[in-house]
Amino acid sequence: MESQQVKGVVAVEKFTWKVEAFSKLKNKKISSKAFKVGGYRWKIVLYPKGRDVEYLSLYMKVADSLAPYGWSRFASFRLALINHVDTKKSIVKETQQKFNAGNSAWGSSSFIPLSEFHDPTQGYLVNDTCIIEAQVSVSKVAFNIPDNLATIHKPNGDQPGLTEVEIEEQEMTPSDVTSSPTSTHDSKSDNVNEVEEQFVHSEDQEMGPKQVEFIPSAPPMYPSLFNEYEEVILTPLSDLIDFKSLEPEEAYFIPLWEEVCSWHPSLVENQKRRSPRFILWAFIALGRVLHFLKTKTLRDMGKDDCMMHLQTLWEELQPFGFDLIWLEPHVKSALGAKAYLERAECMKNLRVNVASLEMETRKLKAKLAVTELDLEVARKDLEEVENGFEERDMDAELGYGVP
Repeated sequence: MESQQVKGVVAVEKFTWKVEAFSKLKNKKISSKAFKVGGYRWKIVLYPKGRDVEYLSLYMKVADSLAPYGWSRFASFRLALINHVDTKKSIVKETQQKFNAGNSAWGSSSFIPLSEFHDPTQGYLVNDTCIIEAQVSVSKVAFNIPDNLATIHKPNGDQPGLTEVEIEEQEMTPSDVTSSPTSTHDSKSDNVNEVEEQFVHSEDQEMGPKQVEFIPSAPPMYPSLFNEYEEVILTPLSDLIDFKSLEPEEAYFIPLWEEVCSWHPSLVENQKRRSPRFILWAFIALGRVLHFLKTKTLRDMGKDDCMMHLQTLWEELQPFGFDLIWLEPHVKSALGAKAYLERAECMKNLRVNVASLEMETRKLKAKLAVTELDLEVARKDLEEVENGFEERDMDAELGYGVP
């Protein structure tokens, strides 16, 4: 790959993953082979059927299973789902996040609705093939990216740097996922330490030929990656909340808070100007929703009281001003679980009924076959008896030979 060092920042590199025979993918998740940026290996992780939501889910992951103690890197990256028909409609999501041993994967669980993705008229899945592009830059510190790094340096076959792409052969298995000409890829199933996301949408930028473009949507939930004057400084949640003052039932939320705040720094940034009491109430409301989702199962959501409780917790959380677009699909999925369970139960009963009728049909067909055989034998016996037999009037007089 072509690399250019600017103040310790590796220039943006592009990696293309072509996924063929998409409808034949059976694994819950697949991943590309590793590619190298900034001296470390990375890969793209894809959930073809979504990660517990009706959306295509995409993540960027550190490929090395065990990072060195204390290792961390900031990665500025974009994940793009290419539109085969019109590249201007390609969906691109971008963020800067900190990767370390505890947070080795960042991405989007709700990249695009599966219904839209599978619609051939939309142009994202054509001839059972989709194309995913990752554009990555790595740094030891939060990015302060100059303009000349906003353009992607696309490697080509004449560049010797292409030989630096490292592939984890021992982790790969044959599949229907293949590569584009610029790199060799494969699919595999692995245990991803899935750390979820929310990407930010950047404003449209002027792109060169064959470059994907941004689709403006919601305002960014994370500071812009292309701010030339400010570095991104993350505020620990412990600076806003005195953990030692919490009640025991509230202290249970601390690991949940820290986990989601490491995924979504905007949770802290959005509350920094609030009063301490407001911040505490806000995070307690968030903790209750997270605790519910962590401790309840799909089967539990079949109960009306569970569904109503989650609905109440979710409504109580809304006024606090968190940007919860990353959490909303999971809450909606949980709230819709009762309808799913009812349909699943109906489907189960219908399957039992169909199986019973199929068994009865097989029995009747076997009985019919035996009856048809008996009928054929009876017909042959009748034919033998009828041969030479003359029909007579059974009610006529026997007579004695006198007319």
